[in-house]
Amino acid sequence: MMRRAKCLLAALLLTTTCGANSAIAQEYDGLPPGEGRVEVFAWCTACHSAQIIIQQGLSRANWDETLVWMVEEQGMQEPDAETRKKILDYLSKQFPPERPHYKVDGK
Repeated sequence: MMRRAKCLLAALLLTTTCGANSAIAQEYDGLPPGEGRVEVFAWCTACHSAQIIIQQGLSRANWDETLVWMVEEQGMQEPDAETRKKILDYLSKQFPPERPHYKVDGK
């Protein structure tokens, strides 16, 4: 429960600072621009780095399963329906299974 509270507090703090001109808000830890980036940054990087997200390539269904797992097993606070949709839209668009623009080890 304490971890869940810490993650929620961090997400809320990041959400309020994302509109500010702080360096971390501008960089988004490497997340590419797009609708939903702020929500992904706030909710996901509250507990882990964006690099974990960036290295994935999942279908929308698998991203959805990952969110369920994060809530049920990792103590992430459940986002409301609108926020969840924004997160899933962003993740499935930016990090799908097939990403020709994504290179692993320079290949």
